[in-house]
Amino acid sequence: MPVSEATYERVALEDPEGQWELVCGHLRSKPGMTTAHNAIIDALHYELHRQLDRNGYVVRADAGRLRISTGTHYIPDLCVIPRAVEDRKLQEASARLEIFDEPMPLVVEVWLPSTGDYDVETKLQE
Repeated sequence: MPVSEATYERVALEDPEGQWELVCGHLRSKPGMTTAHNAIIDALHYELHRQLDRNGYVVRADAGRLRISTGTHYIPDLCVIPRAVEDRKLQEASARLEIFDEPMPLVVEVWLPSTGDYDVETKLQE
């Protein structure tokens, strides 16, 4: 049974450890990641944070959701968000789930054997 975006937001806020995504109207908990996966994201996060202008961009790892035109919400492994977009979100509603509709300059999904098929067949196409 599909769930609404309002229900999704409520579940994601009440259970942040669940790392909930909304895929085609159905809740999906983002799977846990391996040490290798996290090391790659940590290294990339560090390098991007070090090199990007902090006044222009924010780097998020496993945080925030990207909503695509189908209404699906994904939590990317890493995402670069323009500071102006984040500032606008902060002004809109600070108690709401962090969901972005705008295209982002960089979205990263680390491919691993455990999640690779799902990432390639579903997320990458989106």
